[in-house]
Amino acid sequence: MSNKPTAKAIAKLNASTLFPEIRKELVANPSLFAIHGFFIFNITKKGVPMTEWYLLLQGFDMTPILSQKRPEIPKVKRDEQPVPVAIFQIEDSDLLNFMSGGLTGPRGIVSGKIKIAGAIELAEQLEEVFRKAKGPEKTLAYLDAKRQKSEKARARL
Repeated sequence: MSNKPTAKAIAKLNASTLFPEIRKELVANPSLFAIHGFFIFNITKKGVPMTEWYLLLQGFDMTPILSQKRPEIPKVKRDEQPVPVAIFQIEDSDLLNFMSGGLTGPRGIVSGKIKIAGAIELAEQLEEVFRKAKGPEKTLAYLDAKRQKSEKARARL
């Protein structure tokens, strides 16, 4: 018997709702994300690995990529630095708390709720960009709209 999470279990994750919304924001406002880096988000549930999301930001001139499929990292030219990589491990419930502003990066790291490997300074840049893009406010508004829609659906039953 496999311990691999089912598609249904992955679909119920906060990450499966929030990352597609972030993708929409990236497409609508690519200039907000004018940093260079590759981010890997390992999402767990009760300590069990559930899914990975990949974010490749290449500055103003390239479209950001956010997907569950690992994108190809552009080849580095001789005089360029390699693309920095930051790897996050976070519980799905803590991801929701982080994106809604209830958990800051430093507090998450100190408490062990967010684990980061690789380019830590890149991770700090991403949090700053997320705040500038009004990520916590947009996350809360999205969740509120989703809750209201769910309540209306239940009221119709």
